[in-house]
Amino acid sequence: MNLFPARIKRNLQKGFTLIELLVVIGILGILAAALVATIDPFEQLNKATDSNSKNVAVEFLNANIRYYTTHSALPWDLAANGGADCMTNTTDITGATVGQMGACLSTLITEGELKSGFTTATGIIGGLFVTETNSNITMCFKPKSKSGQRDGSTKYTGPDATTGAACPGGPTNPVNGTCYWCTQ
Repeated sequence: MNLFPARIKRNLQKGFTLIELLVVIGILGILAAALVATIDPFEQLNKATDSNSKNVAVEFLNANIRYYTTHSALPWDLAANGGADCMTNTTDITGATVGQMGACLSTLITEGELKSGFTTATGIIGGLFVTETNSNITMCFKPKSKSGQRDGSTKYTGPDATTGAACPGGPTNPVNGTCYWCTQ
C-alpha cells in the first residue's frame, strides 16, 4: 500500500508550474522587444528598396548598352539610323526618369533587352534618373536608407552628375539625403 501513494506523488511533481512558465514567457517577450528595437525594421526596408533600385538601374543600363551594341545608337537617339526616337524628338534626356521613358522601355522590351515585367516596378523606375553624354549613360537614384546615404559610392550632388563631386557633409555625414548613387 505504501508504493501507490509514492507513485501518485511522483507523477504530480513532473513539469513546471504556471508561474514559472509565465516568467519565462515574459522574459522572452522582453528580449524580442529589445531585438526589434535594435534592428530598426524601417531601415531594413529602406535598405531593401535601395538594393532593388541598384539592381534595376544596372539592368536598365546594361539593356541600353546591349541595344547600342546591336544598333550603334541608343534607343532615344533620333539622329542615328539605329535609334528608335522613343523620347519624341529630343536628344537631351538629362534628368529624365526611367518612368518617363515608356516608349524607350517598350523598345528595349520588343528588342528582347529587357523582360516585360521590368515595367511593373513603377515605384522604383520612377526614382531612377538617366543622363547621357557622348553615348555614355549614367543611371542615378537617391538612396532612402541611412547606410545607403553613407555608402562611399553615394557621392554625387545631383541626378545628372558625372563626376565624383563630394556631397554636402561628405559621405559619412550627408545632409538630409541630398546625395545620389550613380553608375555608368
